[in-house]
Amino acid sequence: MSVNKRDKLRLPQRKKASVALKKDSAIYLPTYHFLKSEFQHARRHETGLIRDDDTEFLHQYRVSLRRCRALLSLLSAIFLPQQKQMLQNTLKTFMQKTNELRDLDVYLGHMEPYFDALDHQYHQGLILFFNDLQDRRIAQLKQIKDWLKSADYQQQCAQIIGLLDELQTEPTDAGKKPCLHLAKKSIWKHFNKTQRVCQSIGYANPDEHIHELRIACKKLRYLLEYFAPLFPRKIMKEHIKQLKALQDSLGYFNDSAVQIDFLNQYLEQQKPGSKRHNAISRLLTFSQKQHADHKISVIDHVNQYAFAAPQKSFEKIYKP
Repeated sequence: MSVNKRDKLRLPQRKKASVALKKDSAIYLPTYHFLKSEFQHARRHETGLIRDDDTEFLHQYRVSLRRCRALLSLLSAIFLPQQKQMLQNTLKTFMQKTNELRDLDVYLGHMEPYFDALDHQYHQGLILFFNDLQDRRIAQLKQIKDWLKSADYQQQCAQIIGLLDELQTEPTDAGKKPCLHLAKKSIWKHFNKTQRVCQSIGYANPDEHIHELRIACKKLRYLLEYFAPLFPRKIMKEHIKQLKALQDSLGYFNDSAVQIDFLNQYLEQQKPGSKRHNAISRLLTFSQKQHADHKISVIDHVNQYAFAAPQKSFEKIYKP
């Protein structure tokens, strides 16, 4: 093992929230502890992100922020309107600040498949393309480092903790309702929405409809994972497993759509006939064909889930 590798930080382990979900307890208190714990977990990735030890530090930082944003949206009734809006706006800003760096990390991490996809005559253009991306990443990383070290960022983080503390000290009427009541109501509502979207999707649908389904599945999975302690473990595990498989398929499709948009934007900036232009034109053609193939497989997967999903099982367990 090299000295440099020994010096790398390990990814922080997620700590359990100090107050667990219980069927008859008020929903606001465990949700407060979960959100605070999750936000603090995101912040424990900042040092590794600044050191640039591993791209996974940024990825997991964003995963934790996304989990916080999802619960704020899905359990919005337990928050005061202004409190929820301020939390959502600040967390959205954090995500937007790190969007480009994460996208660049993903593209740079897929170098080998891109080279494998193109003939050798296009490799010189691909090298120039990836050099451009690496230069953009260096610039983006510097901006992120400066931002994370800034007084403004520290102030925004303190504001988030203060707003979350209000959830503990000023619970809403909805926040005082039992966990199981809200869990069933939320899961049943989003399961039915997911089923409706699944059953409306076919091969002729535009990509936007598939994107809508991806968001619906993501929301349902967040709910299942958050409320998992309230339901039979074996059944809940199976429901999450089925949904995750569909999500993975939808995710690959979305990634290829995003990649095509990115390549088109890059291509517009290149001189026709240049090595970069020739290579990216070829890569774009390959990506568009791959995207079309993904669409066929994702629709098949959606149909399987829509008509084989455990409707009766969901109804029995989650219907209020």
